[in-house]
Amino acid sequence: MNLQSVVDQIVRAGGVLRIEGERIRYLLPDDVAHLAGELREHKPELMELLRKAGGRFAVFPHCPRCASYALYRENNIGLYECQSCGVTGIEESTARRLQ
Repeated sequence: MNLQSVVDQIVRAGGVLRIEGERIRYLLPDDVAHLAGELREHKPELMELLRKAGGRFAVFPHCPRCASYALYRENNIGLYECQSCGVTGIEESTARRLQ
């Protein structure tokens, strides 16, 4: 599997990849956690892809019910609440998944 397809699969699943200094940080949902080895194996190439993309690959969090981006969580910690339809208890991994 090529690196771009690995990154695409991770982002579709709600994962986040970002550059922090000279390190790559990632948040991988359980269903794509097995791809961590692929990321480590292709670190230089992944760094270049991330730099070209502005340092981050992620889906902007949105409500799983109404798809609104108006989510809130106090101090950006914990579970999200949708300001549009009122759904509460939205986990990070759910909010970042593509519909």
